[in-house]
Amino acid sequence: MRDLLIVEQNSVIRYDDVSLSHLQETLEASRGLFWLDLEQITDEDAAFLSEFKELGAHPLSVKACREVSARPYSAVFPGHLFAVVHARESLDAPPVKLGIFLAPGYLVTIHATPLAFLQEVKDRVQQDAQSMRSTDQAVALIMQKIADLQEPLVTGLVEETIAPDRDVEARWIYETQRRLIDMIQLVKPQCEIVHSLYSGEKLSLQADTVVQLQDAYHRFRNMVEALTRQWEMLNDAAMAAQTRALRSIDASSRRLTFLVALLLPVLFLSVLAGIDDPLVSNAINPAVVGIGLAVSLLVAIVLVLTARKQ
Repeated sequence: MRDLLIVEQNSVIRYDDVSLSHLQETLEASRGLFWLDLEQITDEDAAFLSEFKELGAHPLSVKACREVSARPYSAVFPGHLFAVVHARESLDAPPVKLGIFLAPGYLVTIHATPLAFLQEVKDRVQQDAQSMRSTDQAVALIMQKIADLQEPLVTGLVEETIAPDRDVEARWIYETQRRLIDMIQLVKPQCEIVHSLYSGEKLSLQADTVVQLQDAYHRFRNMVEALTRQWEMLNDAAMAAQTRALRSIDASSRRLTFLVALLLPVLFLSVLAGIDDPLVSNAINPAVVGIGLAVSLLVAIVLVLTARKQ
């Protein structure tokens, strides 16, 4: 599906689900800024992005937009900037990917599934042409929307405080830490990409765009810091849980050692009492019994002292 927004003379013209031929004719006739939003990009769309004179998208960038496993990153090409950002709509849902081609005269966004936050930005631009006086303003609005989407998820992950001495299950700690790491790996690249947009000399940005991008950057950075603090707190809790588990194992081993030490003399005497062979019974004299019992007691004492020392 291809949605097109053209900003001309302080007005917005919107085409929903435009055909590829109509899209090319419209762009060739237009002299204003445009935003092309592609959902479920086709081979024809990919060819158009690479071959249309005003776009000239790099084939590897287009390929990254179509790959499911593409990591978040940004790159600068002659005439435009390319970025891949991820967003998560819920903690249980997999992250969605958004490819962005940004140039002074156009914005192209590519995604595989419908994105509600992107639709909200398109509706805002349609209602107010001033919100897209430049294409970078639309990108700033998109990043603000992504921050709005991620903040409650991050808050849900870090809202519970766990004291280091709190008795929690190790599995719960592991699963929570894994979710924290997943969210950090999602939010941290967004923070870096937004920072690169306004801190470098890649694009000539509007002043209010810089302010919006800086706000989005600080929001993403605060999310990363909160997630990192929560992970470190859980790491302390995991170490405490591990210490308690080791103490429990040590106490169990001590009890077992004491039990073995107590039963060893009894076992020795039981073995002697159970021998009913006359030849063996005659060979065993009180001195042998005494020596065996003394050795058993000595071993038992050594086991007890060792367990107490541990």
